[in-house]
Amino acid sequence: MGDRFENGIAYNSGARLIYPFSRDLHRIIEAVGIRSLLVPLKGLSALCDSPDGPYSIELMPSSKALLTPGLSLVERCRLILAAVALRARKHRVDPDWAVSALDWDHVTLAECIRKGIGDGVLKRMIEPVFRGTRSFDADAISALFYQSTMPHLVGEDTVFTLAGGMGQLCAALANRLPVETGVAVTAVEQHADQCAVTLADGRELFADYVVIATEGARIAPLLVKPSRQESEMLAAIRYNALGVAHFAVSGSLEPGIEFAMRDSPTRIATYQQLDAAPQQGRPNAQVYCQLTPEAIREVQAQCATDRLDEWVVDEVRARIPDFDRRRLSTVNQWIPHKIPIFYPGYGSVLRRFLDWQDTGTSRIRYCGDWVSQALLGGACASGVRVAGQITGQ
Repeated sequence: MGDRFENGIAYNSGARLIYPFSRDLHRIIEAVGIRSLLVPLKGLSALCDSPDGPYSIELMPSSKALLTPGLSLVERCRLILAAVALRARKHRVDPDWAVSALDWDHVTLAECIRKGIGDGVLKRMIEPVFRGTRSFDADAISALFYQSTMPHLVGEDTVFTLAGGMGQLCAALANRLPVETGVAVTAVEQHADQCAVTLADGRELFADYVVIATEGARIAPLLVKPSRQESEMLAAIRYNALGVAHFAVSGSLEPGIEFAMRDSPTRIATYQQLDAAPQQGRPNAQVYCQLTPEAIREVQAQCATDRLDEWVVDEVRARIPDFDRRRLSTVNQWIPHKIPIFYPGYGSVLRRFLDWQDTGTSRIRYCGDWVSQALLGGACASGVRVAGQITGQ
């Protein structure tokens, strides 16, 4: 989680929201003394583009979901039953740990929703949100994320951000710790009584324990003689990529956010307009265009990750009069490893790995969203868990 400012454009480099259910994350926020910076956002909603015209869609599900157009009476009734069933499971699943809903590991999210509620709910409610907020396709991920987090979201209406930017938490943590940045690690090796870390400049560091908290997709090349358990786990990790084109424009813009149905003829999964807010570090009005999963695959195939704006600019022109005249600057944000994909079967591999790590036989420990939940809160919870294991030994 962090903030960037480039070409007159302010944007996030990671998480954009803090959910109320992430207990360990909120304890950390309290411990570093920045709880007063939490800014509540109530009743977040967006428009969703569809062939029949735009309709409202909620990010925090409530009874208003029953008003979603295009749903059959049967689907509306099933929505009510599903909400009751999810809420009843609230105390049986942990939203920071996807494996707490392991029974759903081999079921895709699409199958879960289609069979349990209906295809209309999948197309008009689930897919637009999951594609727009996480760049996930419902037929490519398991139902773990949905079944472990939704019981804690049903009936809630508030999420949070941080005044001054999401990077405030990292800054507060760094103020309490000696942090050396810009250091490239080339190897991590476990010995009988210590670990050795080799740096790109030739230095070697030695420690009782090493905690690896980088993206899971980057870990395997670092390990010297990984164990069987490590090799199995690291081979299973997959991430999605994310591409966002940011534009700064002159004048004012009407704030708003819009998702798109999967079959909409667009390359933009999330379109957001932000008016200028100099006091919040945003000197110009901005446009945020997150590419659809299909467009991202096209961009990768054509090696065009530095030209994301070219893929969406015609659609932006259609939305904003005189866009070319008002356009001030552009930032193309490409994140090759955005969010770990909990595909069907991944949870079972992860459960075995967590059980092995919990035995305490290794001096190399792992934390991050790929070992917990594809959320900021899950990443923090995994760090707290590893810290407890090390201090306990």
